[in-house]
Amino acid sequence: MMSAEQEEIRAFLTLNRLRIEGRRKAVALLSEGKSAWEVLESMESEDLLRGLPVPENMPPFNAEKEMELCAHKGIDFLLYSDRDYPAILKEVADPPLLLYKKGTLLENDRNAIAIVGTRHPSFYGRTQAKRFAQELAARGLTIVSGLARGIDHVAHDGALYVPYGRTIAVMGCGLDVIYPKEHEGLFKRVAERCVVLSEYPLGTPPLPENFPRRNRILSGLSYATFVVEAHSRSGSLITAHQAVEQGREVFALPGPVDQLTSRGTNQLIKEGACLVETPEDILLVLADRLKWENKFESTAGEQSSPLELQDDVLRVSPEASTGERGLESFCVKKVSGVDLPIEENSIIGELLKEEGPLSQDEILEFTGLEPSKLPVFLLQLELAKKVRRMQDGRYALLC
Repeated sequence: MMSAEQEEIRAFLTLNRLRIEGRRKAVALLSEGKSAWEVLESMESEDLLRGLPVPENMPPFNAEKEMELCAHKGIDFLLYSDRDYPAILKEVADPPLLLYKKGTLLENDRNAIAIVGTRHPSFYGRTQAKRFAQELAARGLTIVSGLARGIDHVAHDGALYVPYGRTIAVMGCGLDVIYPKEHEGLFKRVAERCVVLSEYPLGTPPLPENFPRRNRILSGLSYATFVVEAHSRSGSLITAHQAVEQGREVFALPGPVDQLTSRGTNQLIKEGACLVETPEDILLVLADRLKWENKFESTAGEQSSPLELQDDVLRVSPEASTGERGLESFCVKKVSGVDLPIEENSIIGELLKEEGPLSQDEILEFTGLEPSKLPVFLLQLELAKKVRRMQDGRYALLC
């Protein structure tokens, strides 16, 4: 006998196979607070479940068997009704009712940017994709891409290169179908350290029609889409246009005018996409949203802080000002309207104690903060003009 949770999953697995009109109606009913089973009964009463599509060369869908296979392969489900379902993805016109998930999706992954581009990049494209992915991942943004050849591969790899860097891979096939086959190693690395997602049932082949639909999830999970290189008919442009429809930012890297893989990005810039030359260009445009999405409630009183507010200036408290360095002489101005949580206070406190900049590893060692959250806290301090990231990746206090 199935548990209530398993019954809910079974209902969602069935609803997930509806055509777009049915899915949109299901989302509307779920948003009203109805359970998946109530929605399923409504769909059955309207005869919307008759003749559900079955991909070619695949056996009829069986929800119970699908659940058993997923349990065997270590694949979980992310349901539209789950608390950890990304709120930003619910904003799109056709959000997936269910996502197959291998790996762990973190709360900090809401700070995401999609990096996409051609499957056949130039040396310039590869170099820039790696540069942007590494730099943005180091600054606390999660890199979303499609696990495809070319720019996608470079984007995932760049994020994984960074200690504590995060990346999300969204596939256009079942999670048990590695595509392309040569990316099996990359798939395992992303799944073990981050997360791989798909809305397609197990065994679904990488059919061409799957990828434009997959792309709405890429852009839907992200604050913005960044196109590095693209031909004039590249699928990356579909992702960019879907991002526009979803009300998200679109960034494009300009390229040589005589290069085929620059035609798509240069056209996007003509159409109004933000031309970017450095990762800082992206952070500047996204700064307001990053600040708003990550506004933490102050937890003062739960633990002591080395800083206290005096005349709109944060100063080291007397208890923390002992020693030869005279910490009480250091200060950092409070940005109007921004509350400092204990985690950010701890980082500033350690920077105040040191004579020079600190690396992320040193800040982790001194503060004991959770590694996966550190880049986000550092980004908030950087956006609030409290710290500065040096060219070598270390952080210094701005007084």
